[in-house]
Amino acid sequence: MKPKYLYHGSQYKFNIVKPMQASGNSQDESLKAIYTYDKFEHAIPFALPIRWYPDNPDGVRIFTTDSGRTFIEYGTVDPNAIGYIYKLPSDSFYKIINNQWVSESDVIPVKVYEIKVSDYWDTIKFSSEAEIIHRELYGDFDRQRI
Repeated sequence: MKPKYLYHGSQYKFNIVKPMQASGNSQDESLKAIYTYDKFEHAIPFALPIRWYPDNPDGVRIFTTDSGRTFIEYGTVDPNAIGYIYKLPSDSFYKIINNQWVSESDVIPVKVYEIKVSDYWDTIKFSSEAEIIHRELYGDFDRQRI
């Protein structure tokens, strides 16, 4: 059954959410569409402003997600940054896999939630290489301190 609302995460704030070209590992992950989840927490990793490293055209950013948890393999995220979760009406969306839905049409959000990276810090893990990058950019950090 289709939920009434779906959730989209972005590091950018919009008045209208528009389809963007994705570049995934399969056809379903490479549509020009708005990708959403049926649970708020599953959209959180996509709202985190994960940075490319270095921050130039040669930069690399590699991360994976699982049920609202984020593993940064390469790159980093500013612990003091913010992101956005969009609550969207599900009318134009269709299901592609598990709890992920897409729309190929523009959608006006019902609500936009501003989230702080620091509130979800316990859901972020770094590879040893990403942790070195993080320390270089933000200094030593203590997950309990954030």
